[in-house]
Amino acid sequence: MKARLQRRYKALQTEIAGLGPLSQGSVASYPPNSWRWTFKVRAKTACVALSAEQATQMREAIANYRKLEAIVQEMREITQTLILETVPGVPRKKPISKIPKAR
Repeated sequence: MKARLQRRYKALQTEIAGLGPLSQGSVASYPPNSWRWTFKVRAKTACVALSAEQATQMREAIANYRKLEAIVQEMREITQTLILETVPGVPRKKPISKIPKAR
């Protein structure tokens, strides 16, 4: 199991290296033919007008960011599993499988 998890971790690292531009937020269209990028800055919502081309690229960057977040979450889970199941630890009342995963 350890080798399988380590291979998956390496594959995820490679996936991260292949991601393009990153951005948070969302893009929405507003008629007629205008686009808005909405994002948070210091707990406040900000909005920026975009051209159609900017909107396309911003959507791609947002999709990349969401992929990154999912990859990082999986990497955290793999790390926690490897540490808890392969490194000697203290006796536990609950088995490791009953411990909730970090989200």
